[in-house]
Parts: sequence; structure tokens; C-alpha cells
Amino acid sequence: MMANQCVYCDRTLQLLLKTVFDILLLRKGPDSLPRSWAVFYAALGSSVLMSMIATVIVFPDVVPMHDVTALLAVLNVTFYFLVLYGAGYPARALQSLTAVLSVDAMLTVIYVTGFLIINIVAGRPTALSIAVIVSLWSVPVEGHIIARAIERPWGIGIGFAMISYVALMLIYWQLADLP
Repeated sequence: MMANQCVYCDRTLQLLLKTVFDILLLRKGPDSLPRSWAVFYAALGSSVLMSMIATVIVFPDVVPMHDVTALLAVLNVTFYFLVLYGAGYPARALQSLTAVLSVDAMLTVIYVTGFLIINIVAGRPTALSIAVIVSLWSVPVEGHIIARAIERPWGIGIGFAMISYVALMLIYWQLADLP
């Protein structure tokens, strides 16, 4: 009996990761994710953990600022919740915020993997440039998520995502002592 439950869990996790990947590629929206606090907390934990790991790998000479990383995740979630609430769609917040956090975690894995490979092949400056390009993909993805959640054109979602991205980067560069 226990073996069947494990197979079910594995399959559920595979489907969840596939859905997040489809959202990352703009094929699906946040409504494709389950409305679940457990999935939200898993996405939040994954996003913060992946960001912390990325900071340690990409900037090994800097003392990791895990509190700043956690603060940025909270600020991002808060900003998008306020957007959803202000647009009159607070009921869609759980799925939308889960989608934002999930794609952030997945993009960070891609970002770090790409950084490590390109750093070996082409050197650190090129690796950092490519990593920034990968991280910029979060803007259209988050814009897509928010636009779908508030039933507005994609450009409106992109605008909110740009505000979030720029604000979070400015806060990060002010609080973190990076080279």
C-alpha cells in the first residue's frame, strides 16, 4: 500500500513541476496550479532557498545575506498581493503568488546551472552577463502571471513586473554589499 502512495506522490510532484515549467514558458497561467497553502509554502521555501544558494555560488567572496534574500521574497509577495487586491482579485492571490514563487525558484535553478557551466567555459564576466539575461526572463513571466490573474492585457502585467524587478534589484544592491 505504501509503495502506491509514493508513486502517487512522485507523479503529483512531476505534474506540479511540469505545470510550473509550462508557466515559465508562458503556456499556462496561475490558475493551472492547485489552490493550496502547502504548495504555496513549498514554493516560498524553494524560492528563498534557491536564492540563498545562488548568492553563495555566484558571489562566493561576499558574506551571504540570507535575511535580505528572505526580505526580498516577502516584499515581492506583498507587492503582487497588493496589485491583486487593488485590481479586485484577492481570491486569486494564493495561486498567483504560488506561481510567482515557483517560477522564481525554477528560474534560479536555471540561472545557477547556466552560471556554473558558462563560468567554466567562458569565464566569470560572460557567465554573469548570461545569468542576468536569464534572470530578466522573470519580468515577462511574472507579467504573464499577474496579467492573467487580474484579467488585464499582458502589457499591464509586464508593467507591474518591471516595477517589482527594478525595485527589488535596487533594494538588493542597497542592502547587500556586493562587488
